[in-house]
Amino acid sequence: MSSYLGSTSVHADAKSIFAFVSNPENLARYVPHVSQADAGHGDAIHIRGACPHGDFFGVGSFHVDAENLKMRWDSRASIHYRGSLQIFDHGDHSEVSIHLEFDPGMERSTNSEFGHLIKEHPGTIQGNLEEALARIKSICESSLTPA
Repeated sequence: MSSYLGSTSVHADAKSIFAFVSNPENLARYVPHVSQADAGHGDAIHIRGACPHGDFFGVGSFHVDAENLKMRWDSRASIHYRGSLQIFDHGDHSEVSIHLEFDPGMERSTNSEFGHLIKEHPGTIQGNLEEALARIKSICESSLTPA
């Protein structure tokens, strides 16, 4: 299993941050390469985007736990990964933490974009995770309403 972790301190209310990040319509605002995300039936989410190797479309699960300021997701396609985002309220600031996990078989896959990245360029995934955190911080700390 390949794991990637990242966190950032955000000077904004934890519940406001969570309201922003847990809204599927906002994913395109903070997840690199995602251009559109729509909630599907039940816990399904549909993601569209473009990366250096072409356009992509994916379907996954998207679970929101507002009480614990946590969300988790996974892929229902050939890209076997899962992730979680948790917000911790520290009073004067909040901490946003993201954890991504990719199944070991992806590292051996010859036709998987993510498999190639994990094997040849693992820093790209970590860099995208850090970029997502930086976007969340910027949006949520700005004077604009995050939603």
